[in-house]
Amino acid sequence: MIVDVHSHDFPDSIARRAMSGMCRMTEGVLWPAGDGTLANHLDHMELAGVDVAVNCPIATKPGQFDVILRRALAFRDGELGERARRMIVPFASVHPDDPDVTAHLERIAEKGIKGVKFHPYYQNFSLVEPRSIRMFEVIAALGLVVQCHAGGDVSWSDLDGMCGPREIEGVMRRCPGLKFIAAHLGGCFRRPRGETDRLLDCGVYVDTSALHARWFCDEEMRVLRSWPTERILFGTDFPWVHYPEAIDWVRTFRDPRDHDAVFGGNARRLLGI
Repeated sequence: MIVDVHSHDFPDSIARRAMSGMCRMTEGVLWPAGDGTLANHLDHMELAGVDVAVNCPIATKPGQFDVILRRALAFRDGELGERARRMIVPFASVHPDDPDVTAHLERIAEKGIKGVKFHPYYQNFSLVEPRSIRMFEVIAALGLVVQCHAGGDVSWSDLDGMCGPREIEGVMRRCPGLKFIAAHLGGCFRRPRGETDRLLDCGVYVDTSALHARWFCDEEMRVLRSWPTERILFGTDFPWVHYPEAIDWVRTFRDPRDHDAVFGGNARRLLGI
C-alpha cells in the first residue's frame, strides 16, 4: 500500500482560483501536475497506484475552521463520493489566532479526524511562540497528528526562522509525545548541511515532499538517504509534483528493503489505517 501523507485539493468552486493564486505567488517556480480538484487528485492517485492520501487544508484565517472541518467530515462520511471516502484521510486545520482554538482542537478529536495541518508562513506565526506551544500541548494531549510545513518556502523567500529544524526541535522539547510530521524532509531547504539532524532525537517524522528543482540537491538527497527508515514518510505535496516521478525519486534513494515502510507501513501505524 502506498500512502501519501502530504497532499492538497480544493472544493471545485475555488480550485482554479486557489491554484492560480499560488502559481502567481511563486512567480513561475511552481508548475502544478494537477488542477487542484478532488476528482483530478483521485485520478492521478489511481493512475500511479497510490492507495491513500492525507488531505492537508490550511486555515489562513480563524473563521475558516468550520468550513474546513465540514469538508473533512464530508470526506469521512462519503458525501464527496465513495472513491474519496476510501482513498482520502482528511486532516483539519486551526489558526493560532482563533480565540476558540482549544475547543476547536477538542472538536476535531471528538469527530475522529486524525490530525491537523499548519503552514506558519500562510498563518503568520512561529512554532515557538508561547501561544503556539500552548496549542501544541493541547494537540499532544488529544493524540492528534501534526502535519506542518518545515523550512523555507518558494512563495515566502523573505521569511525565515518560523518553522525550521531549530523551531521544530523547540516544540518537541516542550511537548513530549507530540506526533509531528515535518514536511519537506524536515525543512532542510536553505539550511546548513546536517541541521535537520538535530531532530533525530526528538521523535519527529519527515515526509519526502520536495519540488522538482530540489530533488537532486545535496541536502535533500542526504536526508532521504541517511535518516532512519522508521522516521520517513512518503509525501508529495500534490498537486505540485507528478506522483510517478515522486515515487521513482524515493525508490532511487532508499534501499528496496525500506520501501514497504517508507511508502506506507510507517504512515499506517502513525495514522491508525
